[in-house]
Amino acid sequence: MNKIVPLDLEISPESSEIILCGGPYNNFAAVEKFLAETAKIPHRFCLGDMGGFGPYPDRTIDQFRKSKVECIQGNYDHAVGFGEGDCGCGYLDPLDRRYAQLSYDYTFKNTSEANRAWLRELPPQIRLKWGEKTILLCHGSPGQVNEFVWDSETSDDKIDDWLKENRVDGICVTHSGLPWVREVSSGFWLNVGVLGRPAHEGLPRVTYGKVTKVGSKLHPALVPMNYDPAPVVEGMRSEGLPEEFCQSLLRGIWTTCYKILPPEEFKIRERVAVKTL
Repeated sequence: MNKIVPLDLEISPESSEIILCGGPYNNFAAVEKFLAETAKIPHRFCLGDMGGFGPYPDRTIDQFRKSKVECIQGNYDHAVGFGEGDCGCGYLDPLDRRYAQLSYDYTFKNTSEANRAWLRELPPQIRLKWGEKTILLCHGSPGQVNEFVWDSETSDDKIDDWLKENRVDGICVTHSGLPWVREVSSGFWLNVGVLGRPAHEGLPRVTYGKVTKVGSKLHPALVPMNYDPAPVVEGMRSEGLPEEFCQSLLRGIWTTCYKILPPEEFKIRERVAVKTL
């Protein structure tokens, strides 16, 4: 396996906050709200997976290109950019894989060659130098772009190992799609969630992440964001995408590709969904 070489970027030591999103999944309405809500923050990052799930992939890519948000390449972006046969998402269940293939085939067909070329050029990771602190931005995990890292299955020791191996004070990811944050002795792990679909909690809102710097201390946090999914649902139906995708945005739960969730992870969020639907 080739070693992943991050792009090195520097944040001004005077900056007090950075913003991070993940998994836009063609959800142009959530992306529009995110870009407007964070417009005054100079340092914004997207952790990959522009396409999949929603309609009109070029629309979402163009939103990010015009906004000048720094983006990394997720597994979906690599697959679409290089014309792979599937999204490389890492799903194992046959039904999950079928829905993922429907999303991928639609996204690839409807992404322009100019935007595919842009996806090919995105860096796989970014290493941020922020004063005396360093943060690694990656898609799945530091060593694997499509690794699912779940809160319920990940020990503090594992996070500590990743931080020390990569010589960083924090790691920010998105791939698994469920937002969570953990602080350990040597730093933090922040899954910023995704903009493309809800976090399986029975609410249509989505999530992004932020890290604030106070003195020499970094503070990772999650930011829930309400938006109107109706225009995206209308676009999904117009483009002939599965109704299950529409219901996910409207009901706030995963109606497809949920069999990848660990039992404990699914049960926790299922209980929340039952209370709020």
